[in-house]
Amino acid sequence: MSKWQRTGCIGCLIVMLSGMLALGGCAMLFLQSTQREPELPIRQFLQRQLEAFPPTWTIVIGGDIDYIHTDTDFTWASWAVTAAFWYKDGVRISPGIAEAHEEIHVFRSSFMARITPYPSPSSLSATEGSIPQGWTYRPPHASRFEFGCVGGDSVVQPEWCGFIVRYEEYIIVFSTPIRSYMTLEDLQRVLEVIDREMTNHLKNSTLRSGPRSVPTAIP
Repeated sequence: MSKWQRTGCIGCLIVMLSGMLALGGCAMLFLQSTQREPELPIRQFLQRQLEAFPPTWTIVIGGDIDYIHTDTDFTWASWAVTAAFWYKDGVRISPGIAEAHEEIHVFRSSFMARITPYPSPSSLSATEGSIPQGWTYRPPHASRFEFGCVGGDSVVQPEWCGFIVRYEEYIIVFSTPIRSYMTLEDLQRVLEVIDREMTNHLKNSTLRSGPRSVPTAIP
């Protein structure tokens, strides 16, 4: 075997070993599970958001927050929670008038959240549409943010807007009616609260290796 042949074989072996190491690293990331302590205080998190809504909106803590989802037909995360914000018509609260919907998906690791762009079937259309005229806001601490509006004149005065935002192993899917119910400025305030609360949570919690347990009750 000539010197050039030996060099070529060594090069092939190096490439093969590098590929195997890369595949092994991906497999380790895929199988890795983490636990965060404390877990995201979802009830408090949603209450903080409500404070950014116009006063014509409400959420009944304990009534409008859905149960913990683990069904893969709904979420591809370890678990998820849904919530509904209701628009109030004067003194009457009617979910039939308008509702804003939120899904909070909790993955077992940041890697799993990163490779799952849409955490649920309902999130596939959450950001369809156009970016409204004048909208420039992007949550500064988010790992990912997608936003879109539809209906009416989706560029100037949309009827419905939605976004997907990720913070490490958490993905939040949000959609709301806009026209006659809130302004884009109101929606930006909600996003600013989400960004602040999630940033504080990540900063003030500890992430460790270990199985991601599903809470027995909504935190």
